[in-house]
Amino acid sequence: MQINITARHLALTPAISEYVRKKVERCERYFDHLVWAQVILYVEKYRQVSEIVIHASKSTFRAKEESIDLYAAIDLSVDKIEKQLKKYKEKEKIHRKSKSRSSADKPDKMGARFLSLVENAGGKGNVISEVKRFDIKPTSVLEAISEMDVMGYKFYMFLNAETSLINVVYKRENGSYGLLEPDM
Repeated sequence: MQINITARHLALTPAISEYVRKKVERCERYFDHLVWAQVILYVEKYRQVSEIVIHASKSTFRAKEESIDLYAAIDLSVDKIEKQLKKYKEKEKIHRKSKSRSSADKPDKMGARFLSLVENAGGKGNVISEVKRFDIKPTSVLEAISEMDVMGYKFYMFLNAETSLINVVYKRENGSYGLLEPDM
């Protein structure tokens, strides 16, 4: 795993760098395929802040903690990341067991629609350039907001567990959240 450390408003000593690397490398015990980690350390007046972003093959995990001591902030953010990784790994175990082979044998309808859109566009500027697929599982609105914040997204699409409809939550400019529901 590649670990990038950025220090803002403080000197990144070899001791701090080694401490961060040792702590972040512990996260590899949860996943063998962690791609990279970005650690940002900075000081704001009396606050020492540690922010960690870890990218695995299909997910991104973020944690930000602050403390009076930089080492304590690093420990808190690593603990938070490890908790997220452990929770994600447990969910993956459950989903792997429940996934059936029939879902893997479905024809690729979305890919065919995408190709027809590109072919019909004939070189126009406004063409879909990327299609992302993901499993949709029933989730509550609060869980969707939490997942969106963990991933650092501005919006998040999910299957509402209460209504069984596809919904989208998004972060508004004033810091509150919005919810898009289909009107059927």
